[in-house]
Amino acid sequence: MIRFLFSLLIVVSVSSPSYAAITADFTQEKNSNIPKGWELKEWKGKGEIIIENEDGFSFIHLKSSKNSFALHKELNFNIKEYPVITWRWKVSSLPEGADVRDSKTDDQAAQIYVVFPKFPAMINSRLIGYIWETSAPAGSVITSKKNSNTKYIVIQSGKERLGEWLEEKRNVYADYKMLFNEEPPLIGKVSVMIDTDNTKSSAESFFSAIRFEKEPVMFAEAPKPIEKGADASMGSANPASKEPSISKYNPDAAAYKKGENKAKKGRFAAIKSRILPQTAHDAKAPEPIITANSIILYISLAAFILIFIAVAAAIAVKRPKKPKKIIM
Repeated sequence: MIRFLFSLLIVVSVSSPSYAAITADFTQEKNSNIPKGWELKEWKGKGEIIIENEDGFSFIHLKSSKNSFALHKELNFNIKEYPVITWRWKVSSLPEGADVRDSKTDDQAAQIYVVFPKFPAMINSRLIGYIWETSAPAGSVITSKKNSNTKYIVIQSGKERLGEWLEEKRNVYADYKMLFNEEPPLIGKVSVMIDTDNTKSSAESFFSAIRFEKEPVMFAEAPKPIEKGADASMGSANPASKEPSISKYNPDAAAYKKGENKAKKGRFAAIKSRILPQTAHDAKAPEPIITANSIILYISLAAFILIFIAVAAAIAVKRPKKPKKIIM
């Protein structure tokens, strides 16, 4: 029975799927302009949605004119396992005069939301919105004026990159921890949205597939050779940086040079310790440390041995002696 359960456990663990990424793409649904697996939500007006194909990949084309609508796709997974979100988007036109920092002009041409449901979901769910803003500068972190549980991170801003396909990447797990200061619940859905109802204007945007990926494993890299005239601390040419001349009339320069050399040695040693394994010659023998846990372990072991000896002795004393046979 135990062998059977152990074999079953091995089969289940081997057959459990492990995905490299979770993808929310925009596959064409037959006789529908709504992508397969997505749901349309219209708040004001009627949205214009077109599924297109270019260079072998499908994407969705959204147009908004004085309206507000979104597409939602339900998902269910742990963001710690797939923390990195990647997507490509393009914006052709921005809502005129829009600004996420003002509830009266809170419109954006392109928005991606990651939704984390928390009971009760209608009022307590957490939302992270990655947006292309008209006015607020890129890099801004903003709390929604309408819902304090909705946080915006401005990825792109303004007209400078209009008409370009841009590839974006964020660590959603790290963003959630930074924005809400708590561990995230399971993801419930991902959304793409466009709205122009507050500014009474128009906008146009495009989205390709949204992917949630595992965090890449980082490997240490060997230090790159430094070019002649390069700044040793940065590893790149920096002609504007000049060391003070060393002479007997400038003792501060000598101290500067000595400190700089010492810093270089320290940086090289730090890089070497990360790149090269420590050899027996370099390694220092660890000093013996007796902790409180070790002392408790030794006392417990000694007590166990003493109890074992006492029990064995008691059994030996109580064991009845066999009567001697009398030979007649």
